[in-house]
Amino acid sequence: MDQIKKFSKEKIETRNISHAFLAVGNWGEELATKIILNSFGSASKGGCAFDNVVVDENRKIISATEVKTSCQMQPKECKNCCAKVPYYQDICGICKHTDFKIIADTRFGINAKAHFEYKSLLKQYLLINISDLKVDNEYRIKFSVFVVKSDNIYFDNYLSNQLHNSTKSNVCNLLPFSYDFYSSGPIEIITLEYDLSANLTHEYINLGNESSIDFDLKCLTKDEKIKYCIPDDMTSMPYVEIKDRLELRKKNLNKNRGKTTRL
Repeated sequence: MDQIKKFSKEKIETRNISHAFLAVGNWGEELATKIILNSFGSASKGGCAFDNVVVDENRKIISATEVKTSCQMQPKECKNCCAKVPYYQDICGICKHTDFKIIADTRFGINAKAHFEYKSLLKQYLLINISDLKVDNEYRIKFSVFVVKSDNIYFDNYLSNQLHNSTKSNVCNLLPFSYDFYSSGPIEIITLEYDLSANLTHEYINLGNESSIDFDLKCLTKDEKIKYCIPDDMTSMPYVEIKDRLELRKKNLNKNRGKTTRL
């Protein structure tokens, strides 16, 4: 895994240049062609095209998959000089301080307009998340791959709400492992964990069972438990038992992004 091996270079340098986990979107689309049988990428470099397609003997597209990849190892912020610092770099290259603010706001950007415009072909979304964890004080890199079906009722309503009620953007910013994420019925098909020498330390493969949803929803608020008639002492609820009752939470879709600056 070349992406992992670049960790060492990023960690030992102090010039504030990111090396690890660049261009993860391209990597995710390449991975999709290995996961989805008889599928192909679009060869696009940012143009208007499906990320992944399956074609028939006449080269006609019979189904498409959107591939979204998020990486939670984003550049952090130096608390002393506010410079952006690569995630694995230990020392700020600008001021030499070692106290950082971790930025964990990466999202899956999903185009609501395209979802409905191409719904007859767009059968599913492949959501790939890259994160890290510590085991015995050592870093591990975790790759999680989920399938979300385009016809999931909650997911459909989630995108429809963005399309029809936002005056700012057609793009939904789906936060990994959030209420909206789990309510959309993600089906875990792959989980891989590696140490920083790229040795595989954990493997879960569920290919071929992309239609089965088997997990407990744990992110319900107290008020939602009352609304869904769930006993307060229950910490989770099987998704298949509650999926048809889940409702969107209130969102401020038209709030201003805020000031952006390069300083």
